[in-house]
Amino acid sequence: MADLLSNVLAYKFSPSWWRLEKEKRTKIIYDLKIILNEIHQIDNQDTKAEIYSSLRADSSIIFWLLIKDSSGLNAARAKLEKVLGSYTSLKHGFLSIYDAKKPKDSSGKDYFVAYPISKSPEWYLLPKEKRSEIMAEHIKLATSDINNKGINSYTTISFGIDDNEFVVLYELNSLSDWVAVTKNLREAEARKWITNEKPILVGNKSNLAEFLI
Repeated sequence: MADLLSNVLAYKFSPSWWRLEKEKRTKIIYDLKIILNEIHQIDNQDTKAEIYSSLRADSSIIFWLLIKDSSGLNAARAKLEKVLGSYTSLKHGFLSIYDAKKPKDSSGKDYFVAYPISKSPEWYLLPKEKRSEIMAEHIKLATSDINNKGINSYTTISFGIDDNEFVVLYELNSLSDWVAVTKNLREAEARKWITNEKPILVGNKSNLAEFLI
């Protein structure tokens, strides 16, 4: 099974969006959901096409696309941007590769978190066995945390295709549990070599009614 392309896109609605009649905005949101449903139906065992309202003030809406090939990804993104038109501007975008053999949860969670990670050159100069040992400790801290209940984790790689090295993505039902897990992971030795993990995107799987007021 081939790897999948993962694309996380965060857009900000412009003032012109809010000047549209509510019926027009409702139609645009409806069309976005139709496009995402069509993408998902291509092969719902392998693809993801999700939409979230952003909880950060620097963006309004977040898409997560997990698609088999670059032509499919480009086509999906073009369809979404055609519907969005001039009413949004792209604020953040992460491109990475996901191992298609790893499981994907299709049950849906309330929240979505995604952020890039880069590590220092010193990390890659450590012996492989030492890196494996450090990462094993990191994983043990995360998986044994009592707050880590029902959190879906996806680690994707972006060496040479984006400005970062990894993109980590999470689906979860409790922001407070997620904050607790993340706080505890600050004690992991692996953090000594992290040079970047910004921006953090946080989305809410809502009905997007907040964009129709």
